[in-house]
Amino acid sequence: MKLKFSRFQRLLSRQDFRNTYDDGKRYVGTKILAHYRIGKQSHSRLGITISRKWGKAHKRNRFKRIVREAYRQIYPELPRHLELNIHPRHHFEELSSSEVARELKRLVKKIGDETQSKSTKSRSYN
Repeated sequence: MKLKFSRFQRLLSRQDFRNTYDDGKRYVGTKILAHYRIGKQSHSRLGITISRKWGKAHKRNRFKRIVREAYRQIYPELPRHLELNIHPRHHFEELSSSEVARELKRLVKKIGDETQSKSTKSRSYN
């Protein structure tokens, strides 16, 4: 299976990122910070934000490569309409794609638990 990170799988515009921050929720992992929301697209999308304060370009580019690889690996497991924006946390230099994939799987589980609890609440009031 070819897991390409194509244009339609990315958050591209400033408005996409703003919507994720303003309308979404936040997940704080051990090595990453994720802002996420359920959007209107028919597929999941990823944005990666890492500023110059995190170090030289080669460090920032490595972080982005690792996050993209982890996203590609778990893309089939992601809920549809999910929009993610990933930030690094402390000690991101030692990150591996498997660690990021683990964090993203925890996030997916958390989102699944949230949606399941919402659906049971709505059923109990009707």
